[in-house]
Amino acid sequence: MAEPLSETQPLGEMPSPVPVAVPETAPVAEAELDPTMIWRVKKLPDGSIYGPVDEATLKEWAGAAQISPEDLIDTSDEKWVPAPQIEFLGMIWVVKLPGDEIYGPTSVGTLREFIAEGILTDKSIATNVMTTQSLPIGALLAALDFEHKRALRRTSPESNKSTLMINIDMAKDQRIRQLEEDLRTIRKEHETLVYKYRQLTLEMQAVPKIVQQGSKQRYGG
Repeated sequence: MAEPLSETQPLGEMPSPVPVAVPETAPVAEAELDPTMIWRVKKLPDGSIYGPVDEATLKEWAGAAQISPEDLIDTSDEKWVPAPQIEFLGMIWVVKLPGDEIYGPTSVGTLREFIAEGILTDKSIATNVMTTQSLPIGALLAALDFEHKRALRRTSPESNKSTLMINIDMAKDQRIRQLEEDLRTIRKEHETLVYKYRQLTLEMQAVPKIVQQGSKQRYGG
């Protein structure tokens, strides 16, 4: 598990293998000839450089809390930019750490690490810097996990169903939900009728006593 982020020191070691970039005068490694291996990370404050790697690996690092908001990214051209400016890394969340320290923008993966390490809780608030929307981290993760599962279902063999079959399934789901709602309504009505029946029973049981008392008062018995 990745080490907790800190604004005063870089994160723990990158997932191996992570070759450290060499000076431009050094021979180019064979892996660097791959046109997709262009992304590098400069860790601050020590300035150590990791890469080059491809986009997928860079995303994995961000998702594993290995890239902090202060780190810089470039595409092997020495034009370093703050990591949160790389859109596909999804570093758009700001949180308040213990001690009221504001941290971010960072990735959802980092938020998961913070919760796993006990730095934050499910109830801690995360704010999206793009939309300014704020919500508990637990709710954010639940929503993202739900979307991920739904996406997996879409790519499953069932996703190859014909439009007709999909419409049939949707109609079935809608009918089931309607039946469940009808059942809840019937249960409520049943409970109301049971309550009224019991009240009426109690009133009927009281009638003979009332009649008897009335007779006694009338005839002085």
